[in-house]
Amino acid sequence: MADNIIVAIFNSASPAYETAKAIMDLKDVPGSGFKFKSGIIVGKDANGNISVLESNSHPFQGMKVGAVVGGLIGLIGGAPIAAIGALLGSTMGAIGSAGAAILSSANVTSIKKAMQPGTVAVIVEAEEHNPKGVDDIVAGQGGCVYRQAARGAIG
Repeated sequence: MADNIIVAIFNSASPAYETAKAIMDLKDVPGSGFKFKSGIIVGKDANGNISVLESNSHPFQGMKVGAVVGGLIGLIGGAPIAAIGALLGSTMGAIGSAGAAILSSANVTSIKKAMQPGTVAVIVEAEEHNPKGVDDIVAGQGGCVYRQAARGAIG
């Protein structure tokens, strides 16, 4: 199984929440080959700031976000690095390493371009045997998906 960072971008929050719920449910589907590790839903406001979206229906609520996912949040435009560190409960060194692991990817540039003001992203770290399950979920909600191996190689 490949350990991937999956970023699904949507034009509004509703399809992002639906996608996150379906991704969480995917881990329970026999034979899916999907193992969820961490996830978060972020939005980009009119000023270009990235923030973590809060909601009672947030399927990732209360889950620890991995350093790689947090590093990506910082790279795509957002929260001050100190806030990311507080969110993750990680050390600054771990975040720096996570950022360096994905910084060289062309995916980061593509994700930055896709994250226009008003968009919402579901960012997940997971082991996937086959990307079809997540890809079908994202496509069904009208989003676009970006995927990268968590170790830095494009997936």
